[in-house]
Amino acid sequence: MQEKYSIFKSARGERKFREVYEQSLKLWAVPYESRLVNTTYGKTHVLVSGPENGEPMILLHGMTFNSTMWVQNISALSKRYRTFCIDTMGDYGRSVVKEPLKTRQDCNKWLSEVMDSLGLEQAIYVGHSMGGWLSLNLALTSPERVVKLVLLAPIASIIRLPIVFMLKVYPVMLRPTRERILRLWKWFLARGSRLHPWIEEMVVQGWMNCTPQLRVVPHVFKKHELSSLKPKTLFLVGDEEVVYNASRAIKRALRLLPGVKAEGIPKASHCFVAEQPELVNQKILRFLDKGE
Repeated sequence: MQEKYSIFKSARGERKFREVYEQSLKLWAVPYESRLVNTTYGKTHVLVSGPENGEPMILLHGMTFNSTMWVQNISALSKRYRTFCIDTMGDYGRSVVKEPLKTRQDCNKWLSEVMDSLGLEQAIYVGHSMGGWLSLNLALTSPERVVKLVLLAPIASIIRLPIVFMLKVYPVMLRPTRERILRLWKWFLARGSRLHPWIEEMVVQGWMNCTPQLRVVPHVFKKHELSSLKPKTLFLVGDEEVVYNASRAIKRALRLLPGVKAEGIPKASHCFVAEQPELVNQKILRFLDKGE
């Protein structure tokens, strides 16, 4: 019998999804430990890599995906840092939902409980898309828990989503087929870019077999909140971003976020973490090491 808030549409779909998740982890180039930690909202799945005495870094993936999105980044990021890649509660991953995240307060409580369960008082936060929104949300309300902040094309947050985003995404969510899913994700990529075949298959199986149980809707934070941001922040966006205008997003980040370093990633769109992984890794590490 399916759990009340299971993300899976069927037992068969769950088996297929888990098979592809495990196959995707074969791309994980470093040793890892798979953990399930208890929270008020359910069991949260975390992939842990890197030296045990390394500075903790929490990575939050984009919506309708999971921690396997970091396969091309984890080797570089976990050389010196202790990385914790979290499957967002209610999204297309291996976390098990007991109670859905419905408000930004829920999101903060959930992340704080995950950190407590992992024995982390503070951590560097790296978030892509929805993961960026979740990271920024925590940094604004619990800055003592965020050492530094890396925002990778955060959804909404500082700039409103265009109507075209809704028109592209929601019809596919309602009637997902392999062809429609791949066409949508091609829109998320820069011209000529392509995801790794197993990551692409992870996308397809997630959209085909899962229904999101993440109920919180990302929004643009108020200016007075953004101006109070305390952690040092890096803001990256693909030059060919389709979720919002890249140059406008950079200008708004520079204007609204105190002391932020903001720049574009060439030949990349919303999935630039996978499109230009070496450059992204380099920029993240340089920022963390030198603040550049």
